[in-house]
Amino acid sequence: MSLLPLNDALARWREALDAAGALRRLPAETIPVAQAHGRVTAAAVWARISSPHYHAVAMDGYAVRSAMTEGATEAGPVRLRLGRDALYVNTGDALPEGFDAVIPQEETRVEEGWLEVTHPVRAWRHIRIIGEDMVSTELVVPAHQRLRPQDLGAIAGSGHNAVRVFRQPRIAILPLGQHLAPPSPHVEPGQIIEFNSMVLAAMAREWGAVANPFPPQDGDLDALIQQVRAALDDHDLVALNAGAAGGARDYAERIIRALGEVVVRGVALRPGHAVILGHARGKPIIAIPGFPVSAMTAFERIVRPLLADWLGQPEEHPPRLQALLPQTIVSDPDMDEFKRVIVAHTYRGAVARPLPQAAGAIMTIVRADGVIHIPRGQDGVPADSYVQVALLRSPESIAHTIIHIGSHDLALDILADQLRRAHPDRSLNSLGVGSLEGLQALARGEAHLAGVHLLDPATGAYNIPAVRVHLPHLPVVVMRFVQRAQGLILPRGNPKNLHTLADLTRP
Repeated sequence: MSLLPLNDALARWREALDAAGALRRLPAETIPVAQAHGRVTAAAVWARISSPHYHAVAMDGYAVRSAMTEGATEAGPVRLRLGRDALYVNTGDALPEGFDAVIPQEETRVEEGWLEVTHPVRAWRHIRIIGEDMVSTELVVPAHQRLRPQDLGAIAGSGHNAVRVFRQPRIAILPLGQHLAPPSPHVEPGQIIEFNSMVLAAMAREWGAVANPFPPQDGDLDALIQQVRAALDDHDLVALNAGAAGGARDYAERIIRALGEVVVRGVALRPGHAVILGHARGKPIIAIPGFPVSAMTAFERIVRPLLADWLGQPEEHPPRLQALLPQTIVSDPDMDEFKRVIVAHTYRGAVARPLPQAAGAIMTIVRADGVIHIPRGQDGVPADSYVQVALLRSPESIAHTIIHIGSHDLALDILADQLRRAHPDRSLNSLGVGSLEGLQALARGEAHLAGVHLLDPATGAYNIPAVRVHLPHLPVVVMRFVQRAQGLILPRGNPKNLHTLADLTRP
């Protein structure tokens, strides 16, 4: 498979989509304001009424004519007749005709039908005048704005009960392949739990789409073509998950060719190079890899910008953090590579450490704090370089995370759960790589603590000799955490009567 550079692939695909009429803005629809959170306006919203649309009382108290309070002092208060010169009002009431100020209730003294005023009151005190917030015909929100909660309030407050928005993109996600099973603890060897469609659908919904994950598709080629044709009828984009690598039962390319045109076959993207981009019946259709991390990477780089265009939105970028990279990263100069990393705030500042890059290991995305992009044409990143990390978690949550690297134990997972229960703003992220690598990670400033169980053959002592060798200049504390018992796991009942390691040598 010849791989096209990522930017070239996207440009070629978008040119073909434009020619096929698939890059047009989505049609608009009118929906209730109360249901419009997160939607994108298709037209500007102009205030139909002012807010407030009357002179509104802003405090509980008494409406008065300010001119009648001139000269009032503590020693010589002005007395106003209740019901004639002073009227009791509540917050939100319309200001009575002929009155121009409100004295808060706590600043007054009432005696036998008279209100005593001890200070002059300026005109329009504690009054919200007409149009103080919005004036009729004022622009409330422009077109192409993603609506936030405060926007909904402003639209409703300006006299609208409905708003014109772009229709949400409809995305169909069809997982292809044999032996795909629904999530369950009861799966047979060779069966693969299918969860990619769930993950991709959730991503698309975060970007403002309506996503429809289909059940796993495992028919013959003709049946699959019919299923994809039906999906194209009801959706704006169809994503085939798996089937693009070119194996005997990788039908994605043949499906797309049967229904439309293949524009790009293979993208220089890692993870996620097994990608096919095309269109059919005036709509985009893509095939992305079956490995979870590859699927997520390809989906984000390819589908997210397209959805933003359809909705008239700029492509959103995650917050970034500059971090030190103590280790050299090797990269293929022919690829755009996206490396998952964890970030620790240690004595060296913000420090990034690459996670295992297996395309099928979704836990590397679960544990990742962010992603480093190594552009095509670059063969890696030298040690002790500073890199930009596109964050998958907030900077605050990363700063409040304890990073453990080293020998793993189930007790660490229990501790991580208990820590989050007791302190919801704190996390423990544990990466099991072995004792020696844990000490080296601590020395490089990549972690806050390292799990070790290293025996020194010369002295018979555990851990202390290794710490002195690998961390000679780093002030550390060694804590006893868990004690392990090693042994043999045997079938129930111990049918071979094994009791010691020596018993394993018996014929």
